[in-house]
Amino acid sequence: MREIQYQKKGIALIYLAKKFFTLGVGDKIPTVDELCSETNTSRGTMQSALETLKDDQAITTISKGHMGTYLVDQDQDKLLNYLDDRNIVCAMPLPYTKYYEGLSTGFYKSFEDKKLNLNLAYVNGSVNRLNGLNSNRYDFIVTSGLTADYLIKNSDVDLITLFPQKTYVSEHVIVHKKDKNDFIYDGMSIGVDSNSIDYRLLTQEIVKNHNVKMIETPYNQIVQRIENGSIDAAIWNRDEVVEKNYPVSYGSIGSESIKKSSSAALLCKRGNTFIKEIVQKYVDINRIVDVQKKVISGKILPEY
Repeated sequence: MREIQYQKKGIALIYLAKKFFTLGVGDKIPTVDELCSETNTSRGTMQSALETLKDDQAITTISKGHMGTYLVDQDQDKLLNYLDDRNIVCAMPLPYTKYYEGLSTGFYKSFEDKKLNLNLAYVNGSVNRLNGLNSNRYDFIVTSGLTADYLIKNSDVDLITLFPQKTYVSEHVIVHKKDKNDFIYDGMSIGVDSNSIDYRLLTQEIVKNHNVKMIETPYNQIVQRIENGSIDAAIWNRDEVVEKNYPVSYGSIGSESIKKSSSAALLCKRGNTFIKEIVQKYVDINRIVDVQKKVISGKILPEY
């Protein structure tokens, strides 16, 4: 029984450490009853955990009567000592283009000298990254703005922040056999890798008024399949086509979805306020975009 009580208090301490880490001095703190309802913890356990943090001088609070209780001091290093892990794991696409190299480098620089460490996991396919988020392998993930909109409506995720356009990719285009001018026509076969929500949504959009055959095609086989004629076209990332000089032609699509899919977006599990607030606090969008531009232009070397 005592072991279970210790476990419950430990869970309450971790929760409070995360809660107070994201609060600023002067902020009003939730009541004990509110804290209990958020964690399904008994009042005695929560009160005991609060006293432990105060006794350790991890936090100092002051009661202002009917106005509530306020945080007057915090020791973030001591608060972090109560966490079970100081690492934050983010999953983003493999850095196979300058845009992704720049984004990765910008993330690392944005977390420099912070009290929590950032670890980047490189995983292709937004569906694969979402699965990792749902199974708690990742704390937050990078997708396009288009995929973020889709997942917010259809999955238990929250938007942490949305980057400007042309931070995820410069543009998604339709690729087809070299020197062929027809982009979309009835009777054609179009490849799509369903592990990428972007590719699936954009493909559905461009073929909606045509009678075409959609063929599931792994991302890394698109060029070969276009060349051998097993598919006629596919949606792809323009940056990779250009940087690797693939033997295919491509054309712009031009739609609001294309613009939305060029923005990078950060997502966390719905209700994970600690990760959401920490990432919003640590991620400096202007700095990341600046670093990304310098990596793309070759002014600095990528780090990842």
